[in-house]
Amino acid sequence: MLHIRNHFFSPSRTILLSMAFAILGGTALLMLPGMTTKAVSTLDLLFTATSAICVTGFLTVPLSSFTPLGHSVIMILIQIGGLGLITLTLFIISLFTNLGLATQVMAGEMLDLETWSGARRILVFIIALTLLCEVGGALLLFQSFKHQFPFYTAVFYSVFHSISAFCNSGFTIFPEGMLNYTHDYLVLATTSGLILMGSIGFITLKELFLWWAPWQERTRKVFSLQTRIIVHYMVILTIGSTILFWLLERQGTFAHMSFGEQIMNSFFTAVSSRGAGFLTVYGRELQYASLLILMINSFIGAAPGSTGSGIKVTTLALFMATIHSAIQGKHSVDIKGRRIMKDQIYKALAIVALSLLWILLVTFCLLITERSWQFLDILLETVNAFTTLGVSIGITPYLSILGKLLIIVTMFIGRIGSLTLMIALRTRTERTEFSYPEERVMIS
Repeated sequence: MLHIRNHFFSPSRTILLSMAFAILGGTALLMLPGMTTKAVSTLDLLFTATSAICVTGFLTVPLSSFTPLGHSVIMILIQIGGLGLITLTLFIISLFTNLGLATQVMAGEMLDLETWSGARRILVFIIALTLLCEVGGALLLFQSFKHQFPFYTAVFYSVFHSISAFCNSGFTIFPEGMLNYTHDYLVLATTSGLILMGSIGFITLKELFLWWAPWQERTRKVFSLQTRIIVHYMVILTIGSTILFWLLERQGTFAHMSFGEQIMNSFFTAVSSRGAGFLTVYGRELQYASLLILMINSFIGAAPGSTGSGIKVTTLALFMATIHSAIQGKHSVDIKGRRIMKDQIYKALAIVALSLLWILLVTFCLLITERSWQFLDILLETVNAFTTLGVSIGITPYLSILGKLLIIVTMFIGRIGSLTLMIALRTRTERTEFSYPEERVMIS
């Protein structure tokens, strides 16, 4: 019985169930009296709760439809979704008792640790870093908001947007989003910094922190392969995207800005397009090439173990390394002097394939149910729902009931990961005691 129970509550299935319960709980809270300023359907409340837990930023009704109390509930849901309900629960349990062996193993697997002995220290580091970043971000944002809003409103807006940025959710209380802050370097720099801190990944941040710590011997510190991959790819993707956005939009949506503001807004868009979804311009005014970069960036997403989504930069690195090995005729996949295990290669390929397959399937269905919209509008909606980016041309509030349900499921699957869903729904694990004879087939 214990074996069956442990098998049922596998890490993948635990993540799936915890997110499902969190979404249902959030919907129930938003249905309480005093949460909305007008009548909002249950489906729209479910959509809002899912978008908050999945840190997407999609809305079928504007946030102005909710009261300050409703905004507070949404903010809490964003925090839970960004850090993960299981992470928060394990942290609270660890404060009062030692984690049992089974719980430590599960925590280690969910946090992607090689050993689970340091799970408690990692949990404490995650919560402490989150509080430090969000409080610091709120204080910086308050310096700008205090001149525009009453004191208590400015405080709440600062906290809300700091949490939203760090959790890569893209939620903003402002009716015009970030459009009024294209010239505010403090808001743009602070928001960009929070998004980056949330998207790098807590394990990587801990390695970087220990390297910079004055009590550590830096000469003996060797970064893990994961940290080297994440830093390498994130620097290249961020700089490359910044340059491309500036080249494409300097005479378009950024034309009214000074050169410094163009660079700042290009950098902000490059960082935000990796998971948060904040925009300082109207999405529908961007060039098609810029929208394509948005979709590519969001599909790649953030680092593993972060508040962001997407297929993750490490998956991209393994995917590209596999292609390189195939072209070179190698029988192994190597990255930075390290050979990658075959099971990870298979998982990376499965994640990319399943993600693209789901996006194509949902796009096909939405093209049938939402016939009044163009193909690019539907594709952008689907990709950004799956990658939890939340950038839309504006079709979300006008989706049909079936369309809203498809986007809800897509946000859910995109947040937990397509491969995690498949593993969670798997009824049994096959153990192969033998191997079949090898045979080759033509593939080109």
